[in-house]
Amino acid sequence: MMSMRTKLFALALFVIAMLATPQAKAYTIDVGKFCYRYDPTTLLSVGEIGEGNVVFSNSEKIGFWVRIIDPPTEEIRIDWKDPDGITFIQNVVTPILKTGENWGIVFDYINIAETMAKNKLGIWTVKILINKEPQGTAQFQIINYDLIQQRLDDLSSHVETIQSENDLLKSQNQQLTLQLQMLQTDYATLQSQIGTSSDYQQIKSDYDDLYDDYETLGRDLGTTRMMMYASVVVAIASVGVAVYFGAIKKS
Repeated sequence: MMSMRTKLFALALFVIAMLATPQAKAYTIDVGKFCYRYDPTTLLSVGEIGEGNVVFSNSEKIGFWVRIIDPPTEEIRIDWKDPDGITFIQNVVTPILKTGENWGIVFDYINIAETMAKNKLGIWTVKILINKEPQGTAQFQIINYDLIQQRLDDLSSHVETIQSENDLLKSQNQQLTLQLQMLQTDYATLQSQIGTSSDYQQIKSDYDDLYDDYETLGRDLGTTRMMMYASVVVAIASVGVAVYFGAIKKS
């Protein structure tokens, strides 16, 4: 039969062996999401951040929701690191167990718009630590809302300018089209008024005959009055022929 001292020594060895043997992890980090809050009844995430986990600098806050199967009893922390890799804040969180289920969640968040976080633009890293050991990592990005809005305003102004220029070009095109139609009408009218080449030859022959008569009349008439009268007649005829000749050339 073993003595009491022997039994105590054996128990001590067993405890030391148990402590030295690595314990298997009983919990499992199931899924993590960025959202605004969670439903206190279902414990499900609410207001999930869209694709890319991008939020604006004017956002009220961003939360980190993690579902854990068989949540551990060890201390759990959520560590928020800014784009420079500096811890912005680290909070101890307590698992919230789902009634009648083998899982629970932890949830933590940071304010953005009302804190210095709004000025720390870029990619943030969030870690879940269990017993001070990292067990999961996720990332999100904060971008400058004012800068994006300014770019959108500039783009909108550029579009309005292009639209205005397009409207002006349409108006000018309409005016040019109208002017072209008027010129085409005038041209058609002019063509209808212009005679044939034989008509021109006949008028020119008549002019030559008239000029010969003028020369003859000039020699025969001795008064200045008659000379002036004849000159006026010839001048009028010359102008008429010149105009008609010009019209023929244009055609």
